[in-house]
Amino acid sequence: MSLEQENCDVQKKNRQGRHCRRWRFGLRPGQSLGHEAWGEKTVLLEQAELTSGSTSHACGSFRLAYTEDEMDWLRHTLSVGRSLGFKIELVGLEFIAEKHPYYNLEGVVGALYTPDDGLVAPSNVTMAMATGARQKGVKLFRQFRATNITQNDAGEWVVETEQGSVICEHVVNAGGTYARQMVKWSDLQLPMTSMTHHYFVTEDVPGFKDLDTELPVIRDDKLASGYIRMMQKKGRIGIYEKENSNSVWHNECPWEYENWLFEADYDRVMPWLENSFERMPILPTVQPRRSPTVTPSARSSHLPS
Repeated sequence: MSLEQENCDVQKKNRQGRHCRRWRFGLRPGQSLGHEAWGEKTVLLEQAELTSGSTSHACGSFRLAYTEDEMDWLRHTLSVGRSLGFKIELVGLEFIAEKHPYYNLEGVVGALYTPDDGLVAPSNVTMAMATGARQKGVKLFRQFRATNITQNDAGEWVVETEQGSVICEHVVNAGGTYARQMVKWSDLQLPMTSMTHHYFVTEDVPGFKDLDTELPVIRDDKLASGYIRMMQKKGRIGIYEKENSNSVWHNECPWEYENWLFEADYDRVMPWLENSFERMPILPTVQPRRSPTVTPSARSSHLPS
């Protein structure tokens, strides 16, 4: 069935007053409902377009600890991971240096090693989940933005969209950066805000040229406040500032937002960037490939005053 046919069918259902038992925002919930035999009664909205992307692969990762308190937290994480069936272990400095010879381990006391941890293009996950949802009977509508959600006198939910309204028994808001402003339609509040996140990409690193496999990702929360990784033959540093973090869109996220980037704030991230270069001194030997990318992401938090 084509998208145009699906749009017509939804509008026809609206005119006939038929109920949609589940109206979901987000691919993950829709796919899960499909597996729970709700597929043919599930509809997903995408205000823009699904994305397409490239490859995914495993390269492993280390999450570093610098203190015994941090090691205790890694032990807790280890027990949770193993209970879920993950391949995960605590390792010492010799093992880390063998797997990642370029990282400065001064002050590190241990790490949590996840050998099957890997890199995946978010667009790949999106498309795979969309395919899985459709196989279970879920209807997916692109360019189909919700504009209001209210409850009628019968206790049913009325979801208004740019293409018409739908009456349904249940609504789940998976609107991401839009979620907070969407719950206001129903006179509710959601304690979250959008934070910016910097990442830097270098040109090809000479020391990576002859490597047959990709180095494990380093997650260094203490000194880098983020991750440092090899990306093909380039370096990438992702910084999630623990101090002087920056929030945006305190009132609402612009509806036209899809892939916006913000101006870099070097003063704010420079302490973390300098620490990253000290931790992995092979990276400052090459020029940045481009200006740092600054993207927004939704985070649960206190509501801004």
